[in-house]
Amino acid sequence: MAVIAFVGLGRMGRPMTARLVAAGHEVRGFDLDPEAAVDGVERCASAREAARGADAAITMLPSPAAVRLATLGPDGLAEGLAAGSLCIDMSTAPPALARELASALGAHSIDVLDAPVSGGTIGAEAGTLTIMIGGSEAAAERARSLFGALGTLIVHVGDHGLGQAAKLCNNLCAGVTMAAIAQALALARREGLEPHVLYELMSSSTGDSRVLRMRFPAPVNDATPAAHGFAPMFTVDLMEKDLALAEQLAADHGVEAEPLAAALALYRRAQDEGHGSLDYSAIALTTGAAQQ
Repeated sequence: MAVIAFVGLGRMGRPMTARLVAAGHEVRGFDLDPEAAVDGVERCASAREAARGADAAITMLPSPAAVRLATLGPDGLAEGLAAGSLCIDMSTAPPALARELASALGAHSIDVLDAPVSGGTIGAEAGTLTIMIGGSEAAAERARSLFGALGTLIVHVGDHGLGQAAKLCNNLCAGVTMAAIAQALALARREGLEPHVLYELMSSSTGDSRVLRMRFPAPVNDATPAAHGFAPMFTVDLMEKDLALAEQLAADHGVEAEPLAAALALYRRAQDEGHGSLDYSAIALTTGAAQQ
């Protein structure tokens, strides 16, 4: 079993490290929050300390800046990892950052993968994440046993950065779909159509989607965040971040992004209204479609 340095013991990192420990790996963790802890994970004073002697390092962090700092900054992973080890970023970040990390660490004979995930905290706890891998096929095969403890659909999509590209495309669709659902619910309420009726019809019609079924922004069943005060599985703040990254990627390639821009404006309005820490289905509060 592997020795793993894991940076980021937050909402996703906690269940992911717990699963790695349960799979028999030795996990050393670092987080800026001194209170962050996971049973069976050795807490370290820095990313560098966690990385010393590790076979692999994993980052699961909330922003590209945090990933770059934890990997290349002072006391970062690059200062602790040895030649021949593996560094995996499982956060969501720009493809360009994945290529930057691959170049910087590759110069020291450290293999790098970008491997963002989909499935949220529920998938992290159950070990059913979808993992989208960018990097060399050989490095991806080296990491299979680690990924197997975390996910069920594990896909090597191509070279460095393409895992991140796949994740941004996925979240673009999820974020825009939720914006459309929230606006549809707002219209239904104003016309006097009951939310549970709309949900039943849409979930059996062409408006159906996984976003609709998991996150319909009204308490039509006990599984939706709306039934629990929009307790977050994936927050408005994180969706805004990912959509902003997708918008920048579209601009870099000269791709029109009008639906994305409209949805992003709605998430930012939700942030301005104080809903950033809620599940991203809480943008329905901004449209007047839902009650908190």
